[in-house]
Amino acid sequence: MSKTIEIIADFDIYIRGIGQVGTAHKVTVPKLTQIKESHSSGAGDYEVSIGQFEKLEASFTVLREEIHFYKEIAQLNEGEIDFVEAVKEGAKAREGLYEFRGIIDIEGGDSERKKKKEVTVKISCNKAYHSIDNEEAYYIDHRNNICRVGGVDHNEKVRQIIGG
Repeated sequence: MSKTIEIIADFDIYIRGIGQVGTAHKVTVPKLTQIKESHSSGAGDYEVSIGQFEKLEASFTVLREEIHFYKEIAQLNEGEIDFVEAVKEGAKAREGLYEFRGIIDIEGGDSERKKKKEVTVKISCNKAYHSIDNEEAYYIDHRNNICRVGGVDHNEKVRQIIGG
């Protein structure tokens, strides 16, 4: 019998240097898709992963009533935003942490009268980190050429070659 994994609480939003600024009701984390190069040889066509990942984008939704969030986010061009989630797997609860650094863009959503107004915030990430109970799941940092997924550092040799 497989265990069901469910989020048992909304994501708490933290901005580095400021603290908790609100709660995200919907969160979309970046998809980890590696960039591949196509090559041809006498044996046929093939693709090779180059260790880099495609553009990382995250988004989350907050209610318009979260005024403190807007006051703080309006001052940022680029920021570091952390999400803390509570996850229940079977009878065991655990904590997940997402850290994103990147350019922030706010989009106002359409809303019907008497319904809660939602706003979507998008982050074009140049850094994405995820851990579960303090164990790293992945860490990607484009500025520092770091790309660790599942404990494997895909860019270690690249950093050695360029002296990083």
